Amino acid sequence: MIKLYGKKEDILKKIEEIGHVDEIYINREIDRDIAIALLEYVEPKKIYLPESKYKRTSKKILKALEGVGIEIIKIKPKTGRPTNIDKIIKKYIHLKPKEIAEKTGLNLKTVEYHYYKLRKNLGE
Repeated sequence: MIKLYGKKEDILKKIEEIGHVDEIYINREIDRDIAIALLEYVEPKKIYLPESKYKRTSKKILKALEGVGIEIIKIKPKTGRPTNIDKIIKKYIHLKPKEIAEKTGLNLKTVEYHYYKLRKNLGE
């Protein structure tokens, strides 16, 4: 699967370069120009769109693409920044939040949030 991000102009250039691909992910609403480029250069069988971009794409364009046999799949992207702070704090759960913050270099408020959340989940 090819993933396309960025400005419309960049996406159009990439579409011309990639050639035939069965599955494509586009992180932008599909407008007339992008739909035409996809049909001319890529001929995908499936297009994946984030839910927010799917909603902003014209229903006429979605129907037209589905009419020529392209399946449009809306996906719910993962949000937020993944962290491993819980793992770090679990290592030092026997210490007080201030000591953990000093030892790890994490912000005290962040440590307190995760510390008390973990203690609550552990039943302490």
